[in-house]
Amino acid sequence: MEPLKFSPTYVHPIWAGDAIAKARGLPTDTEHNYGEAFDVSAHPDVCVTIANGPLAGMHLDDAISAHHDDIIGTLPDHDVIQITFMDARETLSIQVHPNEEQAQRLDGDHEKTESWYILHAEPGATLIGGSTTTDLDALRAAAADDSIGERFGKRIAVSEGDFVFVPAGTMHALGAGIFAVEVGSFGNRTYRMCDWGRGRELHVDKAFEVVNTESTATVRHFGSYGHDEAGDAALPRIREGVRCGLFVSNVIDIDKDYETEPDGVYHIITCVQGSCTVESPEGAVGLACTESALVPASAGRYTVRGTCRVLQSYHPR
Repeated sequence: MEPLKFSPTYVHPIWAGDAIAKARGLPTDTEHNYGEAFDVSAHPDVCVTIANGPLAGMHLDDAISAHHDDIIGTLPDHDVIQITFMDARETLSIQVHPNEEQAQRLDGDHEKTESWYILHAEPGATLIGGSTTTDLDALRAAAADDSIGERFGKRIAVSEGDFVFVPAGTMHALGAGIFAVEVGSFGNRTYRMCDWGRGRELHVDKAFEVVNTESTATVRHFGSYGHDEAGDAALPRIREGVRCGLFVSNVIDIDKDYETEPDGVYHIITCVQGSCTVESPEGAVGLACTESALVPASAGRYTVRGTCRVLQSYHPR
């Protein structure tokens, strides 16, 4: 089966900027900006549609049901990684996501652990990646007047090329002036703790069931294409961006080509600088910056060609 591209599912939240629209040639004069672009997702809330090949027009979850082993190998249906581009003109709500047990018990869903690769950050941009207090009573009092962010949000400065890991249970919010791609697990449950006075619904009871006040986001720094603090100039260069039990995402800088084999596990290639072509024995797809392709588990060896930086995401089994 050839590499698969998808028609994204777009969301228009109140905090959205115009970076997604500009990167993809979408209208920028609309009433609502494109704040999120779900590029790869099989979750029923935000499932994408296959855009190429014999399966074009099928929702990804339906395609997996019909061609499970070809597309994702022996993994369960709920081990499909989500890839979402996010552009924040304003800081997002302070929120928290459940682990597997909590998601199943509270909403019949699956764990949502996530990470953000920063494509662009305005000077001085920060995000929230944890709580400055472990006092749940203090947090509850702050939730009552929607002041958690100002009082207890742990601010982390970020810049282009940073990879931020946010485990389930971590209090967090993407900050204003940040354009990022989220690499995350299958689940899609978000419990909002604070909305900066914007008046949207909060989910305080569920949030306090799942929040881990000792959990903090962690950051790895990769700079822009070709940058390596260790002085390694050889390309292609492969560096691990994030790793957890539900996904791995490598940062790969390529000057000509990079060849590898999925070994029975699907891979997702996301272009974050430059452009590239993803080629397998069954076919090829081109990726502009901010586009993704899923290399099916049955693809065998594949090659990424171009002068580019890509994220290579897969399930660690």
